[in-house]
Amino acid sequence: MKRLILAVFLFVGSLAHTQSSAGVYKVRWTIDSRITNSFTINNTGTNRLEIPANLYDSVTNQILAIVKEELHTDAKLFYPLNSNGKEMRFNASSQQVGGLPRGNKRKAAATEYLEYYVKFKIRVGVNKTFSVGTELASYNRLRPFVKVKMKAYGVDKRCKFRKRSKKTGFKSLHSFEYNLGGTTMTNTNALPINEVVDMVFQGLEKFRSKVR
Repeated sequence: MKRLILAVFLFVGSLAHTQSSAGVYKVRWTIDSRITNSFTINNTGTNRLEIPANLYDSVTNQILAIVKEELHTDAKLFYPLNSNGKEMRFNASSQQVGGLPRGNKRKAAATEYLEYYVKFKIRVGVNKTFSVGTELASYNRLRPFVKVKMKAYGVDKRCKFRKRSKKTGFKSLHSFEYNLGGTTMTNTNALPINEVVDMVFQGLEKFRSKVR
């Protein structure tokens, strides 16, 4: 009888230890500066990219919802620690959303034991669909797109899941580009950040609906 009770406890303990769980250890979210800045130099804006807190939280919640759906498990954002015990986060730049986890698989596995370690990427970029002018000055039509990628690794660090999608069909931007001494300056009819984040939501929904 004692052996039976002990076996039950060991079985329950084993289930608790191996309960499905996923940690998103890296989220890279970039936005081309020409979409959010009316003036850029070498396609780089002069201000750090800032997302309102409510929109930022809505995007991260969508990411976690997608991870849960795709891996059929609980999911959370978590921040691997560097050698000094400090959380690893992306710094904001003119094209990089800051505050998100930027760990790697090794650091993630050393920080916390999970069944899946997930890397997520959102890229809001542009394709040049029309151009007229010279190398010194030109008018261009820029068509935005949203790419979403997700990879999940197991405790053995091997890839267990991968998926990607691309959302297009957004309204074009118009830009005037001119070159002075090797420096490219661009004027565009930039979009407000709430419209850009709406594009991100559409990209995430396209990812969600796509069959692997």
